[in-house]
Amino acid sequence: MKSLHTFKQIATALLLLLLITLPLSAEEQPEEAPLPLKKYVEFTLSGTYTDTKEISFFGTSSTKTLRGLFKKLDTLKNDDEVAGIIFKIGNIGIGWANLQELREKLDEIRKTDKEMIAYLEGGGNAQYLLAAAMDKIVLMPVGTLNLIGLRSEIFFFKGLLEKLDIEADMLAMGKFKSGVEPFTRDSMSDAFRESMTELLDDLYSQMLGKIADGRDEITPELAAKLVNSGPFTAKEAHELNLVDELQYYDELLDTINAENEGEAEVAPKDSEKKRKVPNMNSFAGMMQLFSMLNPPQRAKPRPADKQIALIYASGPILPDFNSPFPTTSMITPKGLKDAFKKARSDDAVKAVVFRVDSPGGSALASDLIWREVMLTQRKKPVIVSMANYAASGGYYISMAAGTIVAQPGTLTGSIGVYGGKLNMKGLYNKIGLTKEIITHGQNATIYSDYGNFSPTERERVQKMMKTIYDDFVNKAAAGRKTTYDEIHAVAQGRVWTGKQAKELGLVDEIGGLESALTIAKKQGEIADDDKYDIIVLPEERPFLEQFLESMLEVEMEISESLPLQIAQQHPLFPLLKGQWHQIMTWITLFEKERVITALPFDITIR
Repeated sequence: MKSLHTFKQIATALLLLLLITLPLSAEEQPEEAPLPLKKYVEFTLSGTYTDTKEISFFGTSSTKTLRGLFKKLDTLKNDDEVAGIIFKIGNIGIGWANLQELREKLDEIRKTDKEMIAYLEGGGNAQYLLAAAMDKIVLMPVGTLNLIGLRSEIFFFKGLLEKLDIEADMLAMGKFKSGVEPFTRDSMSDAFRESMTELLDDLYSQMLGKIADGRDEITPELAAKLVNSGPFTAKEAHELNLVDELQYYDELLDTINAENEGEAEVAPKDSEKKRKVPNMNSFAGMMQLFSMLNPPQRAKPRPADKQIALIYASGPILPDFNSPFPTTSMITPKGLKDAFKKARSDDAVKAVVFRVDSPGGSALASDLIWREVMLTQRKKPVIVSMANYAASGGYYISMAAGTIVAQPGTLTGSIGVYGGKLNMKGLYNKIGLTKEIITHGQNATIYSDYGNFSPTERERVQKMMKTIYDDFVNKAAAGRKTTYDEIHAVAQGRVWTGKQAKELGLVDEIGGLESALTIAKKQGEIADDDKYDIIVLPEERPFLEQFLESMLEVEMEISESLPLQIAQQHPLFPLLKGQWHQIMTWITLFEKERVITALPFDITIR
């Protein structure tokens, strides 16, 4: 009995001890750490995006580069702390092909676990095509969605020229080479209309496909019906499933917070530091200006043993001319010659990516650039990455490359030439000016603006144009490893989309700049684990250095086009940029050359 009593005492003591220690144990357990806040980042997509940052006498333009944008997006894509991104999409200036390249980058992010939200205060085709790449589209309650499809508008100047007593004496080589039509007709020819209609058809089909890709309940057929019903009020866009929510921005932020049970935060957007305008009335202000024009050079890291050279060609193609005002908005043979020469002579450069965004221009300048590409391709791989345009002269400078990459919406082809002159005699006489011309030589007045071509002059111009056209086609055939007849069948000035050009063999791959760099890495035999650099040629230099060098080269010679070059430096120049290549091309035609390889129109997304 005593042992039983002892056992009960021990059991009771153990029970009491257990009851006492249980709450103590619970208190001693470490508290659970609070869940980390879900980080959302605000990212603004607005402004003008181009391949290169344009430099002028007034400084760097307000354009932003695609590569810079893609680097920022890659940083967000690879940041594990970012749970979502709110894209505030505003007015955006971007071409068809570059928009498709940006859309591909957004698609890459969408494949991650990050939530992607598009916020629109309103917008048109470009804004919606980007928004459709997101998980959710939010539209401001009073916003308007201008999803209205595509249109082509071509100006014809014949009536205006007639009123001014100016006669356009033009010739074209190629059934579809329509560059002369705005000056010689008051409406499209059947060939021009056929080409433009089929071009627009393909771009429209691509647009509908991208809308359907981004919206689960919308097919291309339904997208076409919706576009035919646009534009839309915010309420209509929501009812038709074109957008997911109608909210003001602060309401969107509240929704994100509520959906995450208060465990979300939106990181403030990175505000770009704006430089203050220096006070030009003080010595310090003048020194600040010189510092801005000639910033200190950062120490560059030691380059890798293997490199890929990235060479940009953006703008109309013009002959070399002396100008004290350096700019990056046009293509001339001299700058590209130096870049290609450095690339092919540097053993560290294993491959070259030639990024082309040009509607063409001078036939002579195009051929000089083609020559540099061809010489480089003989030594190492050259891969062309076509941006928005690589047509006419833009295709000419591309066709010697071993591989050509284009976006589906790139405008390319347009293998053909045109030329001629404007007969100003009627206008001169109308305002009281007359000319007397004494000639020695049957064709001495071939370039005179005081009359049309004589029969023999016309024959010589046609002969020159036919020679240049045949040379264009033969070189394209050599580059594409095919025959004259096969290229001629798809040439004759016909403009194609990148998608069509791929089917016709004018380009090799569909993709953007990153695709071209990947191909260059492979063809340059750079292994995945190899360290390599991408170097941009020609190397960017401070404005002041370029200015002084240009002044030395000019040797006090004032170019005939100097007023136009100065005008191009004006801050308002970007407003005219859509028409600038046409203006510069025709000025070149009248002042320098008579045969042109240029696209006669622009495509703008609105």
